[in-house]
Amino acid sequence: MKKLDRYVIKEMIPPFVLGVLMIVVMFQVNFYMAMGKQEMTRNVPPLAIIKIILLETPSFLNMTFSMSVALASSIALSRLARESELTAIRSAGASVLRVIFPVAVFGLVMSFVNFYLIEKVAPFAKQKSVELQTSVGVLSSIGGFVTNKPLRIQNYTVSIGSIINNNNVSMDLHDVILIERPESNQMTVITAKDGSYRQGIWKFQNAFTYNFRSGIESTTVSKSREFLINQKISIPDFLMPSGGTEMDGKSLKASIDEGIKAGQDVRLKELEYYGRFSSPAMCFIFAFVAPIYSIKFAKQGGFIGVLISMMLSLLYFNVWVVATQIIGKNPTVSPIVATWLPNLIFFVIGIIGLRRLE
Repeated sequence: MKKLDRYVIKEMIPPFVLGVLMIVVMFQVNFYMAMGKQEMTRNVPPLAIIKIILLETPSFLNMTFSMSVALASSIALSRLARESELTAIRSAGASVLRVIFPVAVFGLVMSFVNFYLIEKVAPFAKQKSVELQTSVGVLSSIGGFVTNKPLRIQNYTVSIGSIINNNNVSMDLHDVILIERPESNQMTVITAKDGSYRQGIWKFQNAFTYNFRSGIESTTVSKSREFLINQKISIPDFLMPSGGTEMDGKSLKASIDEGIKAGQDVRLKELEYYGRFSSPAMCFIFAFVAPIYSIKFAKQGGFIGVLISMMLSLLYFNVWVVATQIIGKNPTVSPIVATWLPNLIFFVIGIIGLRRLE
């Protein structure tokens, strides 16, 4: 059986490598076309465009590896079945599960490689890509002026009429309202025409404080020259929340915790964080499911392995989009459930197919 394992792995490597190269190039071309449609490549040096695409490439490998595993495992196992080698192996007492064991091991190894790329390589490359896009003017269309921004600072719910970003070093704030409910029958409202944020310090000039108490007809009003709150935030994340693709797992988790404290919407970051663990598992899932259905339909022709891998990839990523982009954005659904749901569904499909094949 060790000879069989080596044979299966040997059959998988060429289509896997070819699949990675073809799919990566497809993603690179699509990325360039997307930049061109948005006129983001105008007046940008061609060398800078090439560097940006290369820096974005590690992010493409997340989906590329899983699709290539599906392609390689489908082709290898459908060939075994089509040439009746699988029949001889099973007649010797080996189960289908034993036959696909080396494929599953290959998929598991690729899952760990994929996780390393997502966790260590892709965030660093993404950060460099954003820096390069900013420096050459690709992201110059992103303005520094923001209006109607809500957030939470310590115990205050804050509404800011407008914000001017000063190169991500400081912010000028205008028309600010802070609301606090220290007790069930008490509410404090602080208004300030102008304010600022710099190095973790929120300053509100000429602030008026209104204290209201239920059951008491009088309302107290006081004015202070300057009202201060100490709470550090990331200005870029605050003004233009990212999905966290440019952070490693530890930094992303810390950003999620800070965002929750500040009352920000961190749903996208939570989906990205838990997706760091679930998406690499696609390699193992595809290595388990694709061979089963390739064997089942192997007699339909030599192209069936490619067709099965394409159908599984297309179906999986549609389920992935529904789970993460629709179900996952529902606040009543846990991000963990949303990101792992596609893997669970396809694992069950694989188990059903294996039972019928055995």
